[in-house]
Amino acid sequence: MIIISGVTEGDEYAAAKRLERRLLDLWPDLARSKTDIVRIFVGLKMHGQKIEDLDLVVVGTFAEARQFDVEWKFYPRDGEPFTPKSAKVRNFALVIEVKSHTATGVRFENSVASVRYVRNGQSSWECVTEKNRAQMFEFKKWLDRFGLDHVHVQNLVLFTGLKERDLPPRPHVCIASDTSFERILNVLGQVTSPREQGRRVTLSYGSEEAFDRLLAPNSPLFMTLQPTPLDRRRMDLIAKTALPDAWLDDLGERQILLKGRGGVGKTVILLQMAFRAFDQSGQRSLVLTFNKALVADMRRTMSLLGVPRGVEGGGVAVETVHGFIGRLMLKLGIIADYSGFLEDYDRHKASLLDYLRSGAVTPEDLASIMRADATDFDWDLVFVDEGQDWPGDEIAILNAVYGLRRLVVSDGVDQYVRESVADWTFDLAKGQSTMRRLKKCLRMKANVASFVADVAARLGLDDWDLVPNADAVGGRVIIFEGDLAAEPARVAALVAEARELGNFPVDLLACMPPQSVIRTSSGMASAASEAIVLAGGKVWDGTARDVREHYPTDREELRFVQYDSCRGLEGWTTINYDLDQLWDYKARQWLSEDHAHDPLMESREEAAERHAARWIMIPLTRAIDTLVISVGKAPGPLRDVLLDVAGRRPDCVEWIDLDRLGT
Repeated sequence: MIIISGVTEGDEYAAAKRLERRLLDLWPDLARSKTDIVRIFVGLKMHGQKIEDLDLVVVGTFAEARQFDVEWKFYPRDGEPFTPKSAKVRNFALVIEVKSHTATGVRFENSVASVRYVRNGQSSWECVTEKNRAQMFEFKKWLDRFGLDHVHVQNLVLFTGLKERDLPPRPHVCIASDTSFERILNVLGQVTSPREQGRRVTLSYGSEEAFDRLLAPNSPLFMTLQPTPLDRRRMDLIAKTALPDAWLDDLGERQILLKGRGGVGKTVILLQMAFRAFDQSGQRSLVLTFNKALVADMRRTMSLLGVPRGVEGGGVAVETVHGFIGRLMLKLGIIADYSGFLEDYDRHKASLLDYLRSGAVTPEDLASIMRADATDFDWDLVFVDEGQDWPGDEIAILNAVYGLRRLVVSDGVDQYVRESVADWTFDLAKGQSTMRRLKKCLRMKANVASFVADVAARLGLDDWDLVPNADAVGGRVIIFEGDLAAEPARVAALVAEARELGNFPVDLLACMPPQSVIRTSSGMASAASEAIVLAGGKVWDGTARDVREHYPTDREELRFVQYDSCRGLEGWTTINYDLDQLWDYKARQWLSEDHAHDPLMESREEAAERHAARWIMIPLTRAIDTLVISVGKAPGPLRDVLLDVAGRRPDCVEWIDLDRLGT
């Protein structure tokens, strides 16, 4: 049987139907077979991968290998090309990129294909062969995540606007609108290095067991990303909430600077503006942040909204700053590979900036790169999250490559964590930049926002100007005194309470100090998340480096991140484990570094506490409904402040001594 699933319209679906006809032309009995199966997945989403969208994934498996006629010589891994006496296929797994360009929009350099796009009146070319190859490797990585690492995969490029006569001499991975399936099998014989046994070949991409697992109902091929009510709220904010026309009119005309404290919704507004640019005018936007956990969170939201990152129709891509600048260095020859990249990052940045400033790389060179590698570098708009932390050399690089008019910068007031606050408006003429000051709290409910404001005041942050949202009534604060990580049942109860209100575990957020990250049998993880897993719960532990690369795809997973990675994130309930340890950690960190300060204004210890206080406000502003804090029993500045504010607000703040409850 042949089953087509997924998207049911567009060029990709038409290509799937054409492929179905080609299969039946070769094997008419396949339509009625109960033992031989071909599944064609249209518009497959690999949720959480760097590359998420695949045009076609075709998986076939046969009870008995099916024979096909040999047309060309096959190319084995070792040895000379040969013409098989006979050829069969037992199973196959294909990742197919579909392109509808006509001959004038396609060019071949030997066997490498590129396609042309016209954007903003300029032609740019995308190497579709390399793109398709990258898709294949990403698909294999995705299968590996789910333990399906025993299936081989082949990539193919289908040009629906070309005929076989338009393609270059074989071997290569390109096929055309009139390519028969028998010829596709011959292409596979040429490009997959088949083994021969007495000049007889059987194409096989894995064992029968591997393909049974691949097509089982619990396979990731059948997985869908289910939005939670909180996801839908965020999606509505991005896709439906209206922004002032003046804000959108400024896009691409002048630099836009969004300033506001944690909780005003700066990250959501960035995504709103990027979504509007895509939805209304097909623009491509790049969103940059230092935070890998936030990259995963924003990619999840964009995936739920169905926003692509393609060249042809526009879209939104979310990346880390280091990832983008590293790729630019590689493209310009500053680095040959990523070996030792982070260790020599500052030196490489200096070289890159010197190239840009000296004229070694000209604006024409940059324009040529954007045309030749549009997927990675041709962006209409660049959105910068947590712009207050950008060093001057990275600001200069971004300005040199894209110009200030394409930049939209989110500036978190009092959320900077580096020595000095970045200056994005330095040397700008009047009228070249627009600042939007945000003061109204859009995340936290009123009680939580008022509690946070009281804490800010008691910590000496006298310029805290976040205005509680009177329309968002309610909210509560729970402070646990003692070791909350050792009591997963407490967290399970918080999850249950949130579930009763229609939320899922993935809607909650747990934050940990770095001291709580431990080595386990399966790698690095947080002690609290391990306790929850042992108690039968599910977690997405973003404290582990490899996990942060992928966003959570299971609504039952409670999210864990380190405090250093919590900026920009939010949760219906946020659980801040050992918050006093964060205070101590940040104060010690400041004292151990060579910071400048004015001894006439404050001592080094006071400056360190001011730095710690700014950091404390970041996790305190992540909650929507319920803010949970755990602290130890040892006296300290933060514990004293929390005790005082809790005493002033008994209506919405509950202080629980875990040791006393235990007895």
